[in-house]
Amino acid sequence: MKDRYIRVLSKIPALSDAAQYAGDDAKDDIFSLITARVTAPVLFCYVLFILRQAQKLKLKRIYFLARDGYILRLIANEICEKNNIDIDIRYLYCSRYSLKNALYYLCDTPEKAEESGIFGRCARQSAANTLLRAGFDQNTREAIYKDIGYSGDEEKHMDNREFDGFCEKLKQSELFLRLLKENARDKYDMILRYFEQEGLFEDVPYALADTGWLGSIQSAFEKLSEGRRAVKNVVGFYFGMFKNVSGEHYRTFLFSGADAHKTVPRFCNNLFECFCSAPHGMTVGYYEENGVIKPSLSPERPASAALANIQCDTAVRFAKSAAAHISEIDEELSRKVCRELLSRLMYKPTYDEARALSAFTFCDDATEKDLEPIAEPCDKDSLKSLLFIRRMLNRAKGASIYPDKGLYWLYGTIALSDIKCKAIYRYSVRMWEKLRLLREKRSVCR
Repeated sequence: MKDRYIRVLSKIPALSDAAQYAGDDAKDDIFSLITARVTAPVLFCYVLFILRQAQKLKLKRIYFLARDGYILRLIANEICEKNNIDIDIRYLYCSRYSLKNALYYLCDTPEKAEESGIFGRCARQSAANTLLRAGFDQNTREAIYKDIGYSGDEEKHMDNREFDGFCEKLKQSELFLRLLKENARDKYDMILRYFEQEGLFEDVPYALADTGWLGSIQSAFEKLSEGRRAVKNVVGFYFGMFKNVSGEHYRTFLFSGADAHKTVPRFCNNLFECFCSAPHGMTVGYYEENGVIKPSLSPERPASAALANIQCDTAVRFAKSAAAHISEIDEELSRKVCRELLSRLMYKPTYDEARALSAFTFCDDATEKDLEPIAEPCDKDSLKSLLFIRRMLNRAKGASIYPDKGLYWLYGTIALSDIKCKAIYRYSVRMWEKLRLLREKRSVCR
């Protein structure tokens, strides 16, 4: 592993020195070595970009958003302290779930409900999972099913056609829209009180910092706080964005909608979010205690918390070394280094690397209802669904274009599986992603 990543990091000596310092105690622990030589340097370069941009924009405060921002905030504190950077670094408890559960209060029409994302597709889509996005309990879900004439198994996985049909029935249900709004009223009031308490309505130039990938959290925040913010345009910093978002206040580090097709096919945003794990649960709401608004968190997952703590400790150790040499780190070169590090790990991991990282669990839905290993070994027949021609045929038939498991980091699943010609499977996945992104780019530009 040393030659595989240190050779890339040696293009910026400050990073390679910090990586070796951070990994001194790792010995043969693959996970810790990955953190020292890939995760920590990549996150450090991203945070350095944020701070440099914030100084240029004369921002006074940066809110790192939970949970992805947990480790980023720790790195930012080290850089600011070592270099006397006068920016107020804060941590804001929120999530797609907590923001959108409040945003539903503003959904007066089916169109606004759709814009809020409640009908968005995910890997494991079902009737129950869709309604759980709004926090509906069993009795409420059953009332809605009765109203729309749905009598199926609420846990049954739906293909895209079934799912779209189910959502169309919801859009036509006055009961669903009324309950969606009523259920969000208290959540809307509480989140605005939390925002006010945390200084988001003060006349201070600030930014939000997150990982990416569609800008939905920033969009939800802007809609919720419209008319209350003293700052007109809130700046958002993102590691990358899959689609172009209008406005100078969305700023990306590694890729944007304009060039996503060049980087994303060898990149895995799900795995990147695992690199930004926090040792606490998801923000599911807010409550008041002694006049203070506090976040309500989902139960902590011990295994995930243990991995997050290893990453945080290693990243801070890395930052303590690299922060003293930020003047030696060229921004454009750091992007190239980060792109190469991530491509080597995410696109073509070794078996041992994929096995170490498969300890992460992931869910691509805001509910986090169905957590699964981010990568798992699959049999040959299941993996054939990734081959380009097979995917084209399955898509035309409305069948699944994914294997039975290990959905969230397909290159890791390929590495773990006992199959021949793995390069063909990787190439199929990469070309599928590239063509998908190019198609989306063309549709946006029309």
